[in-house]
Amino acid sequence: MRQRLITIPLMCGALLSLAACGNYAIPDSTPPPSQSAAANPFEAAEEDTEFLAMLTHEAVSADFSESGERLPFSYDGSELRLDYRFSLAGKLDAVGFLLFLDGKPQPYKVNDTTAEYEYCHSFAAGEEGEDQNFSFLFQPVTGSAGDTLALTVVSITNPEFQPDMESTSSYGWYHKTLDSRVELQFNADAPTAHSDLSPVREIFSKSDVREEKVTAQYVENELPKYGWDGVSMDTLDSGIYYTFSCDGGITYDNLRVSAPVTLRFTMCGTAGTSYSIAFFLDHRPVKLDESTCRSITLSKGSVMELEAVIDPDKLGQFHTFYCVAVPQGGASGPFFKTNSILLYKEN
Repeated sequence: MRQRLITIPLMCGALLSLAACGNYAIPDSTPPPSQSAAANPFEAAEEDTEFLAMLTHEAVSADFSESGERLPFSYDGSELRLDYRFSLAGKLDAVGFLLFLDGKPQPYKVNDTTAEYEYCHSFAAGEEGEDQNFSFLFQPVTGSAGDTLALTVVSITNPEFQPDMESTSSYGWYHKTLDSRVELQFNADAPTAHSDLSPVREIFSKSDVREEKVTAQYVENELPKYGWDGVSMDTLDSGIYYTFSCDGGITYDNLRVSAPVTLRFTMCGTAGTSYSIAFFLDHRPVKLDESTCRSITLSKGSVMELEAVIDPDKLGQFHTFYCVAVPQGGASGPFFKTNSILLYKEN
């Protein structure tokens, strides 16, 4: 069924922590997405707060049980085809999609089996309000016969936009996300080799995951800095919370990279909840050890920390960067994406 309506607050500098499937509402005065020097995603947002643009997306051709629950899609081997559709209305005219299978970044083709695998494809809106239909084609990156795994489909608005550090220095209301999930029932094992899949990026000199005891200082002082107000040691287990910092501070818009940058992603909350954490550069996952993500499981009274160091010698001049946290192993927690930030070097 169609997702419910939600609104995106247009607040400069606020970390994104949406976790609902639904429609977007965007101010009427916002200009069409563009990478031209004239595009400033903040100016229009400040002029008008009337929400007139909407986005929906969902899988099609689903089977339902007698009680109305969507049944899993079947994977029978080779390349899976998942029919999908989206609709844009108002002032949005482009959307991209990221896929995550059991939390792991999943490259895919669109419509054509001879096309190249990519982690993010961008689609034009077409006629306003009309469904745009297409098919995801992919070889699952994980899964064995007998498994039922969640496929998380994440839309990202105006994915091709990038600030130029002249007329624009931030992403404004661009790069907002909505997630939808379907289940895949595996009647065959996923391929063991994926030699023809899209390559990942390598920008880290090192990365590490560790578990630390949660402290009152972290809960009462650190979490509120990232928008998690009203959390206490007594209520910590009733939700999922994260922080993301660059060299110890919050970066909202852009970051000049002239020396190694230490990234720190922390997560705590409901014990037993599993997540996959991945970093993305230009909408492609960044290599973490020998994988595209790191898996964590939350423990009561603990905080999980993922730390990675960016090697500036592995970066070009301009890159879009963000981090995602995707529920894994059947967990029902929310999907998270940090604000997109521009990593740049000066000539």
